Amino acid sequence: MALTKIEASNIAAGAVASSGFTGIHTDVSSGSETYTVPTDITKLLVIITGGGGGGANGSVAVENGTGGGAAGTVIASVTVVATDTITIAIGAGGSAGSAGGNSTFTHASGSGSFDTITAPGGVVGVLGSPGPAAPTAPTVGASNDGIAIKGGWPGLWVANGEYGGDSFWGGGGMSPYLNNSAGKSADAFGAGGSGGDHGASTSTAGSGAVGVCLIMEFK
Repeated sequence: MALTKIEASNIAAGAVASSGFTGIHTDVSSGSETYTVPTDITKLLVIITGGGGGGANGSVAVENGTGGGAAGTVIASVTVVATDTITIAIGAGGSAGSAGGNSTFTHASGSGSFDTITAPGGVVGVLGSPGPAAPTAPTVGASNDGIAIKGGWPGLWVANGEYGGDSFWGGGGMSPYLNNSAGKSADAFGAGGSGGDHGASTSTAGSGAVGVCLIMEFK
């Protein structure tokens, strides 16, 4: 899916102001897209999230799998120049047994310049343990004014495979609750998939959700 723009005139009644907010772009598909800064735009507010981690499969020989961790989110303000091009890479959600991918926002060409913004993917779930290590803190380039938000922890291991971590955008995959049940995939951008339950057979964990990038334009 290519970048989608919502014009300011479609958000609030009346003409677009001569300065201030002008519109929103969103990118919600894994892979890479190119964004070109429109004429008169001088500042962007970027909210970017990595892909959520997949849960761990349940095992007959071991135990339940924990859910995957949620991805990190970065909210940053960057100064730009019209016609600059920016490469946006959206991290894929991790499948069962896999971590989520990083999402990045990188200056590609033009007279402007800013440090790459990276939102890390969520960690993969683990088997028969109280949960994976804390998700790595996302990073913000030194030239950007922004904040870094850690992804949420997955649920602890108990009787059944556990829920995935919640992201900035919402909920991870819910616990399967029943023996031999497959895990549930995440519901919100960057959230983690739940773990698979153990029992008479191995059960598959849920997948993490794809990341997202939202760009607000100001002139």
